[in-house]
Amino acid sequence: MNKLYALCLIALAMLTSCSKNAQEALMPLSTGAPYDVYLVMADDLKETPLNDSLHAIFEYPMECTPNGDEYFYVSTISPSNFTRSIRTLGNIVMVDVDSQNASEPYVSIERDKYARQQVIVKMHGQNAQSLADHIMTLQEGLRNIFVKAEIKRAVEKLEKDNALLQNERLMKLQNVSLLIPYAIKKPGVGKTDKNFFWVTDDYMDKQSHIVVYSVPYTDANIFSLEGAVAVRDSVMKANIEGGDPDSYMTTNKRIILPEYKALNLNGKYVGELRGMWRMENGLMAGPFVCHMRLDELNKRVVFAEGFCYAPHDGKRKLIRNLEATLYTLKLPSDNMMSEIEITME
Repeated sequence: MNKLYALCLIALAMLTSCSKNAQEALMPLSTGAPYDVYLVMADDLKETPLNDSLHAIFEYPMECTPNGDEYFYVSTISPSNFTRSIRTLGNIVMVDVDSQNASEPYVSIERDKYARQQVIVKMHGQNAQSLADHIMTLQEGLRNIFVKAEIKRAVEKLEKDNALLQNERLMKLQNVSLLIPYAIKKPGVGKTDKNFFWVTDDYMDKQSHIVVYSVPYTDANIFSLEGAVAVRDSVMKANIEGGDPDSYMTTNKRIILPEYKALNLNGKYVGELRGMWRMENGLMAGPFVCHMRLDELNKRVVFAEGFCYAPHDGKRKLIRNLEATLYTLKLPSDNMMSEIEITME
């Protein structure tokens, strides 16, 4: 009897899972431009501190970008206009202020309600001021909810459309895997190190680049701001030169300072280095983001970096696309599961 009961439970769970998967498969894919956030709230809240707080949170300047590019572009939609035709937007914030609600302000999350890969953040409060005060204590976490969602969407696209031949070349050079955007597939020409992996789209006025290299692991100081910048400057100087013989890439340490933080990716420690690069004795410059991983099997540290050059355009889209690529980095010790869980500390 117990076995029969257990089998019934298993069968019910399988039917429920299949039904849920079938329902999700019928859903449309979420819409909206990457890194756009849509606020759904009543018109009378637009002139309140709550509206100011929401814009301050989501239009917060991105780290280490020269033109003050914002985390998100924010649009506001009245509840009456939140109709079926636009409910598939990817990043939605639904604001509910109800004077009859006696509970403390709170925030909840709902995923895949109207579309696949959709994230809806719901905010509830008795009045605009108390809700504004509450969400300001959560601002970094609120931004990271949508950043993680964007990264996962971009990774899913990369899994379907990537420069396979360049990934194979990277495997031969460095014995690591990286899903490289199909448009970024032209090999760069390094000066000295044939194992220095470099690809670019090589556009004239809006360039994206990816480099991968490794150095021996000597001590833990490499996973620090000073240690990571020192390695980066040494390797880039040796491999990427400007138009003049005495011009080479380095990290800008004067105007916009580089930043380092730790990430937890699938239980693995990842060092993230962000900053501005520039050409020493040259004119070119732009933002970069780099992920560092310890390859314990080969006693080395693997650096995967994306950097861009776009003097006439906003750089947010370019650097965010490159950043998503870095999250696909796989070392020999990794399993090849595609599920990504990101903790931004």
